[in-house]
Amino acid sequence: MPALNLVQLSDSEGGLAVVAPELGGWLLRYARTMPEHGCVDALHFSQAVVDRYPKEMYAGNPILFPLVSFNHLPGQDHHYEWNGSVYSLPQHGFGRRSKWEVSAQSGSRVTMELRSSDATRVGYPFSFVQRVTYELVAGRLHCEQVVENSGDEPMPFSTGFHPYFAVPFTSKSQRSDCFVEVPDAKRMIPHERASSFSQKPFLSQNWSVQEDVSETLFLGGLKKREFVLVDPGSQLEVVFNFEEAPQHRFAALWSKSPKEPYFCVEPWTALPNSFTRARDRELILLEPKGTFRAAMWMELRRME
Repeated sequence: MPALNLVQLSDSEGGLAVVAPELGGWLLRYARTMPEHGCVDALHFSQAVVDRYPKEMYAGNPILFPLVSFNHLPGQDHHYEWNGSVYSLPQHGFGRRSKWEVSAQSGSRVTMELRSSDATRVGYPFSFVQRVTYELVAGRLHCEQVVENSGDEPMPFSTGFHPYFAVPFTSKSQRSDCFVEVPDAKRMIPHERASSFSQKPFLSQNWSVQEDVSETLFLGGLKKREFVLVDPGSQLEVVFNFEEAPQHRFAALWSKSPKEPYFCVEPWTALPNSFTRARDRELILLEPKGTFRAAMWMELRRME
């Protein structure tokens, strides 16, 4: 892979972030200097994974747009129909596979931009501008996402983030000790390749990362848009809060297997197959010249 122009952010509280605009605006690292541990990565980082981009992105925090998860039509995986025409979109959309441009940068903050182009319109015939800003403040990493419909017709999309949290955070602990504090919610159960969903209560609990979620645990109706991944052996936790992202109404918990060095807690605006299930009104339908905004943050800290 050719040399990349990486953006490195830092702040006075030991916060560190590394972003790769050329690789889909990929947040590669969020770390923080912690007493007794030194620099600790909250997100799983793997140079080997970066080197395999875009075939593999099992690290950091990829951006999902204009589709979360997959969509399919009968006999046509990764396709959707809109206004009588059929288009193709890859898993999780093209945002994470596109080159983003840096539009503003300082020592602790960067804003990246992705604009529609002839290439994006092949599978997504809409005009848009998307901006994502990462900023470190007192050790906490803030993220703001803005999507603008620059076209003349309503623009459908779903969006989300895919953080790969490190488990465990340090060598003083084990993966089997880690768990996620999950709020009261409803478990969303897919049927027939997500052509429909049913639901049942899901009470707040400490969810062990040793549970097999390779088929993905979908949650909706979140009482609180905050998850806390806890590593008791390291006496550290990472708080992931998206209260300022009201349209991110769902969360997906996933790991390829209980042996992986990561566990994903992903805020999404929709569930899988959302373009085909348009009647369920999960898709965001952004009016011409309209703007969508969402904000969230994560913070690595000592256990409270």
